Amino acid sequence: MIITITCSCCGNHKNVSNEKMEYTVNAIKEGWGSYGSALYCPKCSASWDERNPGRPMSDEKNTFWLIAGYFMKGKRT
Repeated sequence: MIITITCSCCGNHKNVSNEKMEYTVNAIKEGWGSYGSALYCPKCSASWDERNPGRPMSDEKNTFWLIAGYFMKGKRT
């Protein structure tokens, strides 16, 4: 299955496959981040502090489980 993750700030998107867990990990290593249930592309993640001073982004675990949740939702539909 391939899903498209979309940046909540700029709309940038990336296709991610669930064929290997490594593909989700690679997206996070590329700089995809999250805050709560919103995903942010590498560019918007890098500028997060400028837009949200004093509010830290969620950790990599949150981003991983957020993307994993999209795969789970995709399997049910």
